[in-house]
Amino acid sequence: MKIICHNVNVMNHQAIIVGSGDPDRIDQLHEGALQVLNAKAEIDFDSDQAESLTGVQGGINIPITNDGQIIGVVGITGNPNEVRKYADLVVMTAELVLEQAMLAAQVRWDRRLQESVIVRLIEGGWQNDTLFNDRVERMKIDLNIPRVAMIVDLRSAETQKDISLSTMQGILRLLEKRDPDTLLAISSPTQIVILQKIYLRNEHWDYQNSKEQLAKYRQQLEKQPDIDFKISLGQYFEGIKGLAESYQSALKTLEVGKLSHPRQQLFTARDMLLDLVLKDSLESWSGPQLLADYEKLVKKDSNGSLQKTLQVYFANNTDFAQTAENLHVHRNTLRYRLDKINDILDIDLKNLQDLFRLYIATRLSEWDKRPD
Repeated sequence: MKIICHNVNVMNHQAIIVGSGDPDRIDQLHEGALQVLNAKAEIDFDSDQAESLTGVQGGINIPITNDGQIIGVVGITGNPNEVRKYADLVVMTAELVLEQAMLAAQVRWDRRLQESVIVRLIEGGWQNDTLFNDRVERMKIDLNIPRVAMIVDLRSAETQKDISLSTMQGILRLLEKRDPDTLLAISSPTQIVILQKIYLRNEHWDYQNSKEQLAKYRQQLEKQPDIDFKISLGQYFEGIKGLAESYQSALKTLEVGKLSHPRQQLFTARDMLLDLVLKDSLESWSGPQLLADYEKLVKKDSNGSLQKTLQVYFANNTDFAQTAENLHVHRNTLRYRLDKINDILDIDLKNLQDLFRLYIATRLSEWDKRPD
């Protein structure tokens, strides 16, 4: 209307005015549009003709088509001879707007279908589900491509709370441009799940290639302002059924990674196998038992020097000289402290099994003290 300086009306398939430069005409029946819909052709009305019809003013009315079907009418108010020159421009604009809206709706629908497929894959239990199979076929998703699960955990850098849905969707679109065979979906208010296409060499997972993909995702996310993120890479399990197991391993890796390496951004299940085993022990009787034994040391260590000594000792791979140097103590002082730990816990740190049990207890104690 700003271009042609004439009022424009848009009528739906029932000839009801749904858009107009004159708000008072909204929801009125436009008898001229009804004639256009019936005739399936352009109809002009001069001022005299318009007076005899309901909701009609002088002007030109043209059918709007989409996919070969008439779905509405657009009208330009004014002398037909004057406004006819704008007809092609107005109807083309209307049809372009509709095509864009329908395309956007189709993209949203395809996104929902793909997300529903991904959710079923990571949850498992999709077998013998005809609706699932229909959606896979419609989306042309090749489930024979080997994939491994990744999880992108996103938080507001300022509040550490959920980011907006629109921001999540923008990041999703950014990440999915990498590979059309990689499947992505928002799985929770803070997480995006990625079923990353992988490469098999001699039937073995090319793990290094997946780590490179992980690093590339990090590079993309680092460019996003005001966002804190962590990405976990699960373990690869063969076949479609393995995707649910891969997803669970990625979830566990993310959880344990936040506990054991809170400042780190990337975690992989393969590199964190020991930490994953330690976390599993906390969820059984063995982990709490080790913590209970370790508590004997905590109670006897009023100033925390023995616990600090153990942390540095393990951090230096039990190198006696390096530990003494890092603690700024004499070797005899270090030896005294280690002997005292032996006495309190009734163990022998020269015994590999005792040493390993104490290492596990130390790690579990560190996790136990951290907030969720």
